[in-house]
Amino acid sequence: MAAPDCVIIGSNGMLGRELLAACRRRHLATRSFADPQAMDITDQTQVRRSLSETPASLVLNAAGYADVDGSETHRELADRVNREGPANLARVCREIGATLVHYSTDYVFDGRAERPYRIDDVPNPVNEYGRSKLAGEQEIAVAGSRHLIIRTSWLFAAHGRNFVRTILDLAGRRSELDVVDDQRGRPTFAADLADTTLDLLDHGAEGLFHAANDGQCSWFELASTIVEQAGLDCRVRPCVTGDMPRPAARPPFSVLDLSSTMTLVGPPRHWAEALKDCLEQLTADRATNSP
Repeated sequence: MAAPDCVIIGSNGMLGRELLAACRRRHLATRSFADPQAMDITDQTQVRRSLSETPASLVLNAAGYADVDGSETHRELADRVNREGPANLARVCREIGATLVHYSTDYVFDGRAERPYRIDDVPNPVNEYGRSKLAGEQEIAVAGSRHLIIRTSWLFAAHGRNFVRTILDLAGRRSELDVVDDQRGRPTFAADLADTTLDLLDHGAEGLFHAANDGQCSWFELASTIVEQAGLDCRVRPCVTGDMPRPAARPPFSVLDLSSTMTLVGPPRHWAEALKDCLEQLTADRATNSP
């Protein structure tokens, strides 16, 4: 078996599927591991065996424990997947001479800033998910492999579990929705993030970068735009975080500064434009799958 150009871990996930599609569009020979049964990144022996069989020059890690609320009660699991897993990958990538691409989160910040968070701002996560993701960043940094860590935020796609699909489902069944209006961030279309990742690599990016779509909004503003673009008859009402308590605290402001990424690969498109593509893809997928 010829060595692939890249390996994608978590290729059945929201981002992993888009990375696989983006690599294929660029004619990169790709080997993928769909889920933990294919490769458990918390098992260093398995990671070493899997990546050493057909070494690639690039390893894209789209695997992670992304349940923000679940991380509060499953801290050990979040730590294993989000800290130990990236550490294992980074060590093996160092051994085989591969570059590791890993994805982190805006939730490494506490949300107290009054302007977008730069890559050199000091993280201070307010929940276990953010702490586990920050720990993964730190493990990669000390492992000694070539790496690219991309922090992103509010990821959505036409597939997988995400805010856009949740709002579409709820708005299709209810006449009113209450959505928090006091948390702000940058929505990110997974397909755009996949392309930005490969663009950054083409420009030799290493270290830490922020990547998301342009523009910022609250969850209420995002939900309102989803309902409007989808043409649904549902009233979206703003509320505050305290009205809808969750197990994990959320940063009230987690907008990422994109200047480093924009300097290399240019400005991203606005999230509202990307949302239109996402909704069109959802409509097309439903039409294809309908009996």
